[in-house]
Amino acid sequence: MSVLFGTDGIRGKVGVYPLTEDMVYKIGKATASYVKKTNPHKRKSQHISIARDTRTSGEMFENQLIKGITSCGVDVVKLDVMTTPCAAFLAKKLNHDMAIVISASHNDIGDNGLKFFTYKGYKLSLEEELEIELLISTCDNVSIGAADGLIGKVRQEQNPASAYMELLKKLIADSDLSKYKIGADCAFGAISYLVPQTAKELSIDIRCINNTPNGENINRECGSLHPNVISEYVVKEGLDCGFAFDGDGDRVILCDEKGQALDGDFILAIISKYLSEKNLLTKNSIVTTMMSNLGLEMAISQWGGRLIKTEVGDKYVLEKMLKAKLNLGGEQSGHIILLHHTTTGDGLLTALFILKIMKDTGKTLSQLSRAMYKFPQILLNINVAHKKPIEELTKTKKVIERSEKKLGSKGRLYIRYSGTENKLRIMVEGQNSFEIKGVAEDIAKTAKEELKCLD
Repeated sequence: MSVLFGTDGIRGKVGVYPLTEDMVYKIGKATASYVKKTNPHKRKSQHISIARDTRTSGEMFENQLIKGITSCGVDVVKLDVMTTPCAAFLAKKLNHDMAIVISASHNDIGDNGLKFFTYKGYKLSLEEELEIELLISTCDNVSIGAADGLIGKVRQEQNPASAYMELLKKLIADSDLSKYKIGADCAFGAISYLVPQTAKELSIDIRCINNTPNGENINRECGSLHPNVISEYVVKEGLDCGFAFDGDGDRVILCDEKGQALDGDFILAIISKYLSEKNLLTKNSIVTTMMSNLGLEMAISQWGGRLIKTEVGDKYVLEKMLKAKLNLGGEQSGHIILLHHTTTGDGLLTALFILKIMKDTGKTLSQLSRAMYKFPQILLNINVAHKKPIEELTKTKKVIERSEKKLGSKGRLYIRYSGTENKLRIMVEGQNSFEIKGVAEDIAKTAKEELKCLD
């Protein structure tokens, strides 16, 4: 398994390994070496594009990446502040050899990270991650600079979002969305500039909040992790719906006209039902993760659809989609992949697709949300110093086994470590809210005590 890479690139605390300036320089150098070695476009010269979210530390890491990449004779294309899905789209559209996005997504300001995309716009495979990681480990001992001594050039991409705007225009070309009044919580993130541009160029009435980033306020009590903010705004302003994005714009949580928050499971239920009715859902199947609500599986089965589950992480969802040749997948967290239009989770594109469905069906978002009944579900997070294998937590395992018997066929639980944070996640689902709360707290208490003893 990769040591540096988690479920979504490389992530950590700013200034702490692996997010130190020296290490990011090595990562840039190793990535450039990998691009030169693979030379995906078979060109004499290669270039890597770099985008970042609104964190202050982003510029520091951008400078280190540029130094490392150009030292190997590879050029850099600067996208500046740009959403992750837009950067991934441009990697494919503009023939970049690779794209790197400097972002920690929904995480707090003290974190940052690096996301990598191939020239096809997809996240790296495990094999590709391991190759780059090997090159990083040899940076100090092996020269991987430019063989001809040339230093790569740096250029600024002018109006990088223009090609992405054309994608969005094409998506809603046959749908007049001018009658809708929409709220958008931009989480003080990278999408803060893109949403107003989208509203203007696509003639949509989108009213933004939390769209004045200052480098320190990204995700601060707003965005996709705090859907109550957009819910309150929608109700107060009497809007038709609202969208809450995260720091890098690759996920979205919806809010209907009544202020009800709708997560990724609801989004998948709405979109899959719409596509299925139009015979546009490939193999009448979708891909989601083990965290998805039991209600989604039941909803899809009611109209003859099939739900395929995989491990948590949109990269795993995508891998399964590509392997099974499916066009829809996503996560409860709001990562939605519409493979006929894009290559990764895209909050803005998903939001526009929902508006398109509202227009095409003539239904409000609250009416569309009836596509799924959500079973009571609770998710508890425990901060951990080290990620001890769950199978080695003997006391916790016994509580888990006892809980599974208690829930029986009327519920389920899923225990895992976060791939991006030092947290143990405990998800319990069932028909009785009081019962699942007790089960989750029992497991959390035991795990916390056992992990503390092991530390």
